[in-house]
Amino acid sequence: MILSMAVISLPIVAIVKWFPHDTKKPQDAVQTVDYQIPLDQARRDPDLPFTALGPASLPAGWRATSVHADLTPGEPLRWELGFLTPDQQYVALDQVSGGRGVNGILGQQAPDPAPVAGAAGKVSAGGFEWQVYVSGDGKRHALVRSVAPTGTGTGAAAAAGPVGVVVSGTVGVPELAEFAGQLK
Repeated sequence: MILSMAVISLPIVAIVKWFPHDTKKPQDAVQTVDYQIPLDQARRDPDLPFTALGPASLPAGWRATSVHADLTPGEPLRWELGFLTPDQQYVALDQVSGGRGVNGILGQQAPDPAPVAGAAGKVSAGGFEWQVYVSGDGKRHALVRSVAPTGTGTGAAAAAGPVGVVVSGTVGVPELAEFAGQLK
């Protein structure tokens, strides 16, 4: 019986040793995307009630990992970009039409959000004042501001309120403010 096991084990060892394995590191599992073309298309969309934002430049080592536009009629219109930092932290930019859309996005990006009170609750970035939020578990932060809808298409009419801009992530408020300052 031992001889039979040895005969069967030799091919198995050879297969494991000489055939290629999946050598991707965990951080390589997240694909990098090019967001510039969808951003340009969103900026040209006359029905979008806001000018789609994107960073003028990214900090060294950051990479875009998601781009999404939800332009479903009757729903809050949404533009989203996602980024991964060199130390595997996530940062997201969301723009959403209508006042009720902001709360939904904020709840997704920073679960159980609470506004930060006092001087620490306001941040200036990119020429705008942002309200700081922290998730219930304290692991995620968000910066939120509202702007008036722009554009003349049906999307602008459907906005039914301000456009919310939410910059959120697992990085600290200073990194979020630096990113928010790059939005154009």
